[in-house]
Amino acid sequence: MTRTDQIVIFTLNEQRYGIPLGVVERVVRMVEITSVPTSPEFIHGVINVQGKILPVLDLRQRFGLPERSIELSDQLIIINCAAHSFAVMTDTACEVREYSEQMQTETSEIIPDLPYVSGVIKLPDGLILLQNPEKLLSPGETGSIDNLVDLEQP
Repeated sequence: MTRTDQIVIFTLNEQRYGIPLGVVERVVRMVEITSVPTSPEFIHGVINVQGKILPVLDLRQRFGLPERSIELSDQLIIINCAAHSFAVMTDTACEVREYSEQMQTETSEIIPDLPYVSGVIKLPDGLILLQNPEKLLSPGETGSIDNLVDLEQP
């Protein structure tokens, strides 16, 4: 029997990416993001999610994609990792899909040392770049974000 996993597929600049469903708390519509002047460049600001202050990662900046204005149709994916909880900005978070191990190629087999991508998933309708949420933030960045969130807590 083949083991299957699930991913949430999202888009940035019409490119599809995936993030493991197990770390996704929920997907929400774009809300007002409070900017924090001392935050790292890839942190767009913070949001309040049921009384908890979360940093919002700008994946466009993180991945070196062109900037664009935030639109009301954009979505946020709330992620809970072992090390940290945060939200990521996406153009859309469109669906949850299943995939098997046979459908995934590890990045080390294609391009070694890609910092945020753990693999490429081959679906019948195209390729998905599988993100590793644990590696979206380095240990130093996680510490900076902890300090940032502590400053924003009432």
